[in-house]
Amino acid sequence: MMHPLLRRQLDAHLGTGRHPAPELRLLLRDVDAQYRQADQDRASLQRSLELLRDLIGRGPGARDRAGGQAALLARLHRELFHRAPFAAILCDRKLQVRAWNEAAERVFGYAAPEAMGQELSALLFAEGDRAGARRDLRASLAKGDTDQSLRVAADRSGNARLDEWTLVPLRNRKGRVAAAALLVRDLFATQDRYAAAWRATGDVLWDWDPPRDRVWLSDAWFALLGAEPAGGTRSEWLDRVHPSDREAVEAAIRAHLDGQSPRFESEHRLRHQGGGWRWVLARGLATRDAAGKPVRFCGAMTDVTDRRAAVDSVLHDALHDSLTRLPTRALFLDLVRRSFARARRREDYCFAVVFLDLDRFKAVNDGLGHAAGDELLVQMAKRLQTCLREGDTLARHGGDEFTILLDDVKCPGDAQVVADRVHHATGQPFEVSGHDVFVTASIGVALSAPTYSRPEDLLLDADTAMYRAKAQGRARSVLFDASMRERMPQLLDLEADFRRALLRDEFRVLYLPVVDVATGRIQGLEALIRWAHPKRGLIAPEHFVPFAEETGLIVPMGRWLLQQAGRDFQSLREAGAADRLTLHVNLSSRQLLHNDLLEQFDAFFQEHRFDPKDLAVEITERALEQGEHTAFRIAELRDRGVRLLMDDFGSGYSSISSLHRFPLDSLKIDRSLFSGGAPRGRAPELVRSIVSMARDLGKPVVAEGVETAEQLHFLRELRCSSAQGFYFSPPVAGDAARSLLERGASW
Repeated sequence: MMHPLLRRQLDAHLGTGRHPAPELRLLLRDVDAQYRQADQDRASLQRSLELLRDLIGRGPGARDRAGGQAALLARLHRELFHRAPFAAILCDRKLQVRAWNEAAERVFGYAAPEAMGQELSALLFAEGDRAGARRDLRASLAKGDTDQSLRVAADRSGNARLDEWTLVPLRNRKGRVAAAALLVRDLFATQDRYAAAWRATGDVLWDWDPPRDRVWLSDAWFALLGAEPAGGTRSEWLDRVHPSDREAVEAAIRAHLDGQSPRFESEHRLRHQGGGWRWVLARGLATRDAAGKPVRFCGAMTDVTDRRAAVDSVLHDALHDSLTRLPTRALFLDLVRRSFARARRREDYCFAVVFLDLDRFKAVNDGLGHAAGDELLVQMAKRLQTCLREGDTLARHGGDEFTILLDDVKCPGDAQVVADRVHHATGQPFEVSGHDVFVTASIGVALSAPTYSRPEDLLLDADTAMYRAKAQGRARSVLFDASMRERMPQLLDLEADFRRALLRDEFRVLYLPVVDVATGRIQGLEALIRWAHPKRGLIAPEHFVPFAEETGLIVPMGRWLLQQAGRDFQSLREAGAADRLTLHVNLSSRQLLHNDLLEQFDAFFQEHRFDPKDLAVEITERALEQGEHTAFRIAELRDRGVRLLMDDFGSGYSSISSLHRFPLDSLKIDRSLFSGGAPRGRAPELVRSIVSMARDLGKPVVAEGVETAEQLHFLRELRCSSAQGFYFSPPVAGDAARSLLERGASW
């Protein structure tokens, strides 16, 4: 069983109930033995005091037939002045020294002849403390009971020392207090024994004398901080505390010394001599006098830098994305919350949230695999970092979504500048797994305003603006306004309806004739999808295809359209109305790179007995610019005999180099060059150049958007191959298309 005092001290330093490390137990066993020896010493002195009482109680005239008084004196001298490890002092009623043992000489530095006859308080206390000490000692003596207390005294050199004082009143035969015996136990001797145990742990020990504001720090303190021993005041400790931590440390110390907390505990940073910082956990306990005033404050300090670094690392990992190392959504929202607080303090402060979603990212995942998708996200994060201003923060919201907190925005134009940088940075190809990959971004921006109260609301509005950017054709940026909030639920409902539409077979296929310009006869039909919504009626593709592509539902929708067109064509051929008629279908980037695209076409050819040469697949250049994997997929389609067309040529995105890079059979002039009804279209010279160039390359041209006979005549002058447009026919259902074919319509 451990000595009670040692157990209390261990609890003060380690925490109640905790056990020391195994390697310390042997050392603590020796310390425990010394504590028990101290108890024996105390008992020895107590016996001496009892002998002294007995001797004084007999009085000077008392006789002892066995010569007992002489024996008592001899025994008292032996016990009190030679064997006692404590300072033992005898005083009269006026507290003048009458006896002074050898231990008192060692403790206080005065030889016995110097101390004899001196008034105790004048001998052992500093000048400013003497009156109070004299008053306290006389009051204790007047009570007539043994009094034990902690007192700060001074040795001969003037050094302050904290000791345990035991004052024992000595009474005469009449029961009156005639003298006093004083035992002074050196607490620092005990501290030295106890410190030996702590030195083995490598922890820092500190001992603070609050009355004199002096601090003793163990050698481990200076080793921890790489400093030379100096000072002796509390500033040696507190001046090294990190400025951000000092107020909390001082508050914890005050709370404990004022009795507001049962123990002192603080985890804070200390400045290393080399300029860095060390994290320490300091624990301590104050010892108080009879009045509750702290007279000693001591404890231990443990270096927890490594543990703190591990905790910080775990916290960092919890708040940062493991792939890109960017802040997560949770940390981003906390930063936005702080920006809200700053805006409440400063009337001139505004900020913005940018919500960014990658266009066609799923096509990269489907075509090149998830590892390539992860590689693309890492590269994207690095590029986006280059677009930020000082003070801005980039975060990964999740999946292929990123968010940016724009600090100190003066006007909406500041946010647009960052958005333009993002568009420029993402417009360049990414090299992913040996392939050139093109990925654009749709951006939504929401500016802070007093109407916002939650970070989530600002982020939601930026998200809403991003969806508006996607609806406008992707690779765009949109600034949020309140009208979007009213429309957003409708868009969400539309997407939910779209998912159900696949199950309810609500889609329809319409056919737009492709006319041979030279003969004026129909040579093919382009299959176009429409949504027959039960409440909204027939919905045009521009209102739902962007959502379908972003959600990936474009793949099952495209599969359904191909199968339905295959059934319609098979029916037309059985009726003799579609001999060598070409079926045109559009293929999005997601469909082009989807894993089962080739299997889907093979099944289509077999099921509907369709010759691959009668299928024309139309692909925009945006879909073509998905990296080298796109070229492989197009080559595989060509190997199957499928005809390939570049769609929307001349719309501002196509480039002549694409005609050389990809094995395309023909191209289709964008309808915008003919819309408006001008006799030769809106850009006749551009159309002339395109047709001439394509003829030189040996590639037929299909002109979209033909609205008048004059435009058809112009195309015949240019010897353009084919044309489409309302002049011939609007998109019609399968039955109407059959009627056009059966009556041999021509223009």
